[in-house]
Amino acid sequence: MSNYTTPIVDYLNEYAASDMTRLHMPGHKGVELGKCEAEFTSVADQKGIAEPAGALSEADRIDIAKVIGASSVEKLLAEIGRFDITEITGADNLYDPSGIIKESEENASKIFGAKTFYSTEGSSQANKAMLYLAKKHWENSKGNANSDAAQSFGASGPDGAKNSTNEIPCIIAVGSCHKSFYHATELLNIRVIKVENNVKTPGGMACLDTTDKLVSEILNAVESNFNPIGVFITYPDYFGNVINLKEIKNALSELNIPLLVDGAHSAYFKFLDYDKYPEYKHPTDCGADLCCTSAHKTLPALTGTAYLHVNESFSDVISEVNHAMDLFGSTSPSYLLMASLDLFNGLSENYKKEVQSFCEKTELLKKELTDMGFKLHPSDPLRIVVCSDEHFKGSDFAASLREHKCEVECYDEDYIIMMLTPYNTDKDLDRIRESFLSLADNSQSTNTPSSSEFNCLVNFK
Repeated sequence: MSNYTTPIVDYLNEYAASDMTRLHMPGHKGVELGKCEAEFTSVADQKGIAEPAGALSEADRIDIAKVIGASSVEKLLAEIGRFDITEITGADNLYDPSGIIKESEENASKIFGAKTFYSTEGSSQANKAMLYLAKKHWENSKGNANSDAAQSFGASGPDGAKNSTNEIPCIIAVGSCHKSFYHATELLNIRVIKVENNVKTPGGMACLDTTDKLVSEILNAVESNFNPIGVFITYPDYFGNVINLKEIKNALSELNIPLLVDGAHSAYFKFLDYDKYPEYKHPTDCGADLCCTSAHKTLPALTGTAYLHVNESFSDVISEVNHAMDLFGSTSPSYLLMASLDLFNGLSENYKKEVQSFCEKTELLKKELTDMGFKLHPSDPLRIVVCSDEHFKGSDFAASLREHKCEVECYDEDYIIMMLTPYNTDKDLDRIRESFLSLADNSQSTNTPSSSEFNCLVNFK
């Protein structure tokens, strides 16, 4: 018997066995991908994939979906080791792909409508790569003194004098940004020019203002500062607030200023019905020059999986993308995470139908909560943000939900945030409904902690 404890394994086993409804990321919600299992089998059959020697029977076969549903961490690790490899013959190389990874990324590119690259270290890695590429693009434009972009990027200062080529470049950051953005600006020696907004969210986080006012403030910042390599926007923010990216892109296009989008929470927007939700379009469909999206937040993918999407407008640096990702990533990217992204490609054709169906259920639940008298903050279709009121704090909501076997994404005294995907079940929605019904019947606050142990808002400033 070992002299050492295994607290992480013990916690994961306990949580997996608790039957908690997961109102937090990752998007697979800890359940088997049963809704899409037929599609996975179909894709495997179409490609003529045979079971390897010694593989489990069809009834017990282990794919990524089954791994997520393993009954214990020990069982999972014992089985998953068969699939955990490195860059061996035939396995390709994430940062210099020419085989299976290249094929998989090309499939993702078709799905998202832009040149797409995999990240196994979340949108944090992709954010840093975006800034590296934006700076390279800016340097390229400065190298062509006659280009429109060069005239824009090397704009004159307030005194009318042309900026020195040695001037430190800047980026205009709108609202609150993830700390990975600031890490990149430090590493790349890029000045940050903040465009703040006066509108506040329940958590005190600056959210996006009206488009006209915001465009005006952005253009003022462009005119007042030297060497803008781009405008950086978080879309949506942690509370699900969005802005009209297309209008902002149109305004920036006239000045040849790139639009960079941290769309970590927007991956599933690609599968929304745009006729029904016109304000929630994927950044690639809004003309973003560079954007990242986190697969693991809103898609059925493992934690750490994300995409970097590159528009044709950045074709001058497309050959630099893998190097940029390599600069900020490990030399040992996880093939399990890449397999998770690859598996979603095979499931994606059915995901739009799954998302649209589940959006209807979430809309109904939001209406029911509002009818009960609770105040909901406007948010994207599959996020529910409930604000505190004269009766209840956010911590009261979280405590009641936990009593009903629900764990939320985040809460504070002023709010709770619940993140849902089609992998939440009708039973999960019933638990949310029952939790708020019990609060509506009591109308009495409880003595609960004012905030969760870890609040993701600490990652933004």
